[in-house]
This record gives sequence, structure tokens and C-alpha cells, in this order.
Amino acid sequence: MKPLHRSGMCALALMAGTAAMHFEPAALRGLAVGNGAQQLSIGAVRTSLWSMAFAQAADSFTLDDVRFTWGGATYEAKQVSLSGVSVARGEIESLFSSTAGSLADKLAGIDAKRVTIPELKVTQAIGQETQTAYYRNISLDDIVRGRIASLTVETTAIEETGGTDTTLISYGRTALSDFDVPAFARLYDTKDAFAPLTRIYGAFSIETIDMADGAGTFSTRIDRLEGRDIMARPTKDSWNGTISAISELAQKETTSPEEQTRLMHMVADLLGAFDAGLVEATGITFKGDGKEDKGAGSVALIAYTGASGSRPSEVRMEGLDVADGEARVKIGTISLSGFSFAPTLEGLKTLDSKSLAELDSAALRSLIPTLGTLRITDMDIEAPTSENKPGERMRVALGLMEMTADKPVNGIPTNVRFEQRNLSAMLPDDSDDELVQQLRALGYKSFDGSFVVAATWNEASQEIAVREFSVNGKNMGSLRLTGLIGNASPDLFSPNEATASAAVIGAKAKSAGIVIENHGLVERYLESAAKEEGTTPDALQKLYAGATPLVVSSMIGNSEQSRTLARAIAQFIEKPGRLTIDAEPKNPSGFGLMDVMLASDPKAILGKLNITAKAE
Repeated sequence: MKPLHRSGMCALALMAGTAAMHFEPAALRGLAVGNGAQQLSIGAVRTSLWSMAFAQAADSFTLDDVRFTWGGATYEAKQVSLSGVSVARGEIESLFSSTAGSLADKLAGIDAKRVTIPELKVTQAIGQETQTAYYRNISLDDIVRGRIASLTVETTAIEETGGTDTTLISYGRTALSDFDVPAFARLYDTKDAFAPLTRIYGAFSIETIDMADGAGTFSTRIDRLEGRDIMARPTKDSWNGTISAISELAQKETTSPEEQTRLMHMVADLLGAFDAGLVEATGITFKGDGKEDKGAGSVALIAYTGASGSRPSEVRMEGLDVADGEARVKIGTISLSGFSFAPTLEGLKTLDSKSLAELDSAALRSLIPTLGTLRITDMDIEAPTSENKPGERMRVALGLMEMTADKPVNGIPTNVRFEQRNLSAMLPDDSDDELVQQLRALGYKSFDGSFVVAATWNEASQEIAVREFSVNGKNMGSLRLTGLIGNASPDLFSPNEATASAAVIGAKAKSAGIVIENHGLVERYLESAAKEEGTTPDALQKLYAGATPLVVSSMIGNSEQSRTLARAIAQFIEKPGRLTIDAEPKNPSGFGLMDVMLASDPKAILGKLNITAKAE
């Protein structure tokens, strides 16, 4: 054969081979398999002639007209392309067979370099509503035993219909990493409320989420939603069973007590089936159409951080700014840390079919969640004073509010603290409130106050430490109380009322302290009272100081204890600064409620105490 002819034949063979590699004849057609709620149909499986003739392994193939029903949803794709498939062709075909084996096990048999889906339609009925989602340009990369290293979706559009209104949602680019698809699939079939949490995917991010109702009355945007270490576990009836049952009961107009109990158990089970290392949304804005007082607002950040080691879980919101009509609310931060619904969720698991009405005190207490610490900072509220005076505005500001309630015993927190700092407001001159009128009479046009109460039970020493009970008013003064209560046994927290009452009676005070500081209130009072009585503040001050010993002795007797107290109070009135009073029972065991009840004369109570007092 001549060289030129041989070259031409080689070129033709090369062209034919190349065409064959890219030509995808149908290897399988009209596949349809199913198992209960899971149904799969594929119009055709196409693969290259090269793979069919030589490797007998479907390195690259395409699925046409795929329709899959699973988990109460239907998935439809015109085309699904797989490349870099490293398993034998027979194993690929077995994935689409009706042979035994769970969906999770079949998914765990997939190894591929990439899977691409130009468009995926997902339809799901939730109660009376239907949600239809369109995902465009999906790419799944580096799949090993069903685990996807990286998943991206270019855009997503969702429509919810069937309710009172239509809701439209759109996403920008979505990305997931380390997605364990077999573990995710098992959640829908496995029935086990006691299974441990499993990481479903490592991280996710969604750019630019827009949501609006069909009538255009309300819209919301989130600039970015992201998270990591997303965990989940099965539920008692599987996710399929739980979600279906909840949807069925939610559609009923009335439910029986048994159905209410069942619904409560299922919701609690489902809520406990999730956790995350972090979920964070930033750049949140929302607005209404301006009708019916539908306002607008924004939130800089909303985040949930899961517990890790010694660090407690936390929910946090920053930069809240909401305007509704003529009212406006701004909050710097709202956070809840150290909270736990575990007692509630675990308690519900042990109740079986009992309703709340059938539970005794002990069972009800077992359902109380642990609050942890709630913290609110930089709150500013502005609104009209009343409908009759639209031009007048009132403003209330709060620097800090913090509440802690944790370390529960039988559902009752044993560590409690409430703090409120810099609560300020204007005092209107036409207020009907008696306290406001009194403060206005003393010359105060605004109020700025703080309040703290804190107490802790020590199990080892069986003592309750009242660490602080204080009230402070700016340009007024402050009052601070502290104390220690002994013989505080665990019976104080018993769900049995008789046992708890006996423990209260048995508790005894071991010490108490009072500190009063003046920051202008005494001077204002003396000035106001002097005007009413037609005298001077100095004269009235001397009169009050001189009369103090007589008043005190008439109230609590003329003992050494009362004289010590009277001298200190007189000195404080004469030169208002700080007054400190400390008291301890003479009996080392403490001073109890029975000591008060058995005292023949209230004045005799003072004789059982050692009192020290001084004015500075």
C-alpha cells in the first residue's frame, strides 16, 4: 500500500475513533424501579462507544429524563452527566436495578470525578402548600463512596403556592463541601431517636437570598448565609414518617389530647435531630409596602454557634433596626448563651403517651429547659407618647439587660442573676403616675437607673449567697443588699410542696449587709420639704438628724444595738454620703423564720443580732 494511501486511512480511522468517543448511543432505555415511597425512572442511559467496546466500564455516561421520588419530594432532570466514574459498569447498572439494598447503600457505591445537571426541578408538598424549586447549573465534584467533596449551584428559584399567598424565593451561588449523601439519605428511612448526631456536610454558603410574597406586600433579603459542621440524626419514626405525620396533624382543624401529645413528642424529636458548629446570616433587610403599619428594618447579623468543649452554645443578633409607622426600635446586640433544650427533649422521650394535663409536678419540672444567659445591649425605643398627641415623642433607652438562670436542680435554676443598666426615660410633666409626679417635684426631668439581683446555691456548704440586690439612680443614690443563708438543703428544690416548704422554714440567715449611698436625692428632698414647711434645708436637716435617735428607739427599742444604728443614721442625715449596716445573728447556727415567729416582741429580735453601722 502506498504511504499516502496508508496515511489517509490512518487519518480516517483517527477521525472515526474520535467521533466514536464522543458519540453516546443509548446503552439502556426506559428504566423504572421503585421501592415504596422511592421511585426512579430514567429515559435512557448513554455512554460512548469507546467505553462500551473496550473498557466495559462506564467512565463517562449521561442519564436522560431522570425522575426520582424520595423523602416526600420529586426530582426531575432532563439530563445528568457523569464523568470520571471509576467503578465497573455492572455496579453502575445495579444502582438502577430493583434489587435489594437501601438507597443509602447504593449511593455509597458511587465514585465519580464530576456530575453535572443543567437544571433540576424539585417539587414537594408540605401540608396544603406546594413548593417548587429550580436549580440551575449544578456541579458535584470529587465523589468518593457517595461523599461529595464540593457541590455548587449557580442559581436557585423557589415558588411556594397553595397557602394564603404565593411566596417567591431566589438564591445566588450556593456551595457545599464534604457532603455525606449516604448519611443524609439514611435520615429519611432510619427509625432511631437515640442515634448520635452525624456530620452531614462540612460547610455551606449561599449568596444573596431574596424572598417576597406574590402580592408584593413584604420582601426580605439576606446578603449571605453560611455555616459549617452541620449535624443531624434520625428521628423515632424516621424523617419521612415524622414530617408526614406532623403535616397531617397540622392540617386538622381540631386535634384530640392524644394527637396533641403525639405532635408535641414528634416536634421535640425533630428539633433535637439537628445541630451545627456555626450558622450565620449577614446583611438582612426587610420591608413592607407601607400599608397597615408594615414597616421596614435591617439586621446586621444573626448567628448560631454550637457548643464545643467548654464553650457553650450561643444565638446572637447584632444591629437590629426596625421602624413601624411612627415607632422605631434599635438594639445593638441580643444574645442567648449556655441555653439547652436537652432536659425538655429528653423529658418528652420518657413521657410515652401521657398528655401535659396528666403530668405531676416532678414530670413537668423535668421539661423545663436551661435558659443560660440572655443579654441585650444598647436598646433604643422611640414612639409617640399617645394617639392624642402625635407630635410628642417618648424615648426609652437601655444600656444593658442581662439575665442568667442555670445550674438547675429539679428544673429550678440554682444560679440566678438579673442586671439592668442605664434604663433611661424622660419624665413627662403631665403624667398620672404618682412616682413620676414625685420625681418631677424633686426637679428630675429624666430618669436613669440600674438594678441588679444575684444569688447562688452552694450544694457543698448548703448555703445561698445573696451576692447582690442593688438599685441605683443617676444623680439620686444607690441601695445595695448582700447576705448569706445557711441550712439551705436540696429539699428547697423538691417538686413536693410540703418538702420544699419545710426546707424554707428550716433555712437560716447567717449574715446581712446594707450599703446606702447618696448622690443628690437627699439634698433635693430637703430642699423640696423645706419649701413646703417654710424653712431652710439646713435647718430641716439638723432637725431630722436630732430627731433620729428618738424615732429609732421608739421603733426598735433603746438597746445598745439600736443606739449604734441611730447614731449612724443621724450622721448620714447630717452629712449625706455612705451608710453601711451589717448584721449577724448571735447564734452561730443562724437566724431563721421560726425565730421571728416565736419572738414575743418585734423589738426582741434586735437583741438576737450583732449590728455594726457607720456613716462616711
